[in-house]
Formats: sequence, structure tokens, C-alpha cells
Amino acid sequence: MKSHGNKGRASVNALAAVALCALLAHAAPAQEDAQVDKRKLTSVQTAAADCGDVNHAVVVRYLNLPFGEATFNYVETGKDPRNGGYYSGRTWPIAHLRLAAPATHDGKQLAPGDYVIYLTPRDAAKDADMTLTVASFKPAQIGGTFLKAGDVFADTPKDARVVSQKKVKFARGASKVDELQIWVGKQQDKVDIKFHYGDRTLVETLKIK
Repeated sequence: MKSHGNKGRASVNALAAVALCALLAHAAPAQEDAQVDKRKLTSVQTAAADCGDVNHAVVVRYLNLPFGEATFNYVETGKDPRNGGYYSGRTWPIAHLRLAAPATHDGKQLAPGDYVIYLTPRDAAKDADMTLTVASFKPAQIGGTFLKAGDVFADTPKDARVVSQKKVKFARGASKVDELQIWVGKQQDKVDIKFHYGDRTLVETLKIK
């Protein structure tokens, strides 16, 4: 009887071990998913609009940046004590604009070519508002871009030359999205570029000549 008891206990222990292994096997992917850095999963997205006879007259490329409310708050307020002012102390290139036709932005002339659109955080010390800048630059390769999949900390191109700059404030209250979305839409001789980040939105208009 003792022998049968030992065998029974051994069988139970073996079954328990198998069950535990199965449980751990199912749990492992969940743990790995929890550790994935969404910033490294970003990829280059494209939004475009045709104007008249010009196909893809306005092309906007961007990274689908994951929304981090605390991080974006550093840019909006200009206050970033937790990170030594890193997020509030640099410019943030959020889009690569390519024009195949002349346009104007905020009354400034934009010739066909490549432009970086970047945000400059609010300067809390000087009580200066956040700004959006459209600056011309030359890609390292024809058709190339400064954007890199998985790199959310790309620098504004060093040769960027400011063409248009204005104070901006993202409107709140939009339906919340998990990542940056940019929509490009044409209305007669104008093209609207809508930035939707979290529950914030901003619309910039280009007038196409």
C-alpha cells in the first residue's frame, strides 16, 4: 500500500509540474509585452494630398509617436524638473513636409522642396508660448528623410532654415488616440494639416498656388 501511495503522490506531483510549466509558458508572453518600449515600435507614416494637376503636391511623413501626456505636458508648459529640462529644452521635429508646388504658411512663402515641421516648447522663464516652425532643409539622400523608425528622439536637421514660425496651442477635448496621427485634406486651393496627439489637436493650413 505504501508503494502505491508513493506512486500516487509522484503522479500528482508530475501533473502539478506540468500544469505549472504550462502556466508559465502562457504568462511569459504577457510579461514580455509589458516590457516592450512602444517608442521603439514606431514607424514612418505618410499622409498626402493632390492639388489640381499635381499629384502628391503636399506629402507629410511622420512617426506614429505613442502619446505620453506627462511628457507632452513638459513641452506645453515648459516645465520639466524631473528630467533636468530635457523635454522642455530642445526642439521636437514632428513631421517632414515635402512640397511639389509653391505654397504659403501663415503668409510666408514656401517654395517646392523639403521642410521640417518642429515644435519649440514653451519657455516658462520668459513666459514665451510654444511655437511651430516650418524650416527648409536638404535630405542627405534624394527622397530621404531625417525620420527613423523607432527613434523618437531624432534631432531637428542642423541645416534647417526657418521660413515660417508662429505661436501655437493644441486644443484639448478631442477623442483620445494612443499615437500621433496626421491628416492631410484639400479644400479648393488650401490644404489643411491636422495633428492629433492624445486628446490634443492642431490644424495648420497651407495655401497652394
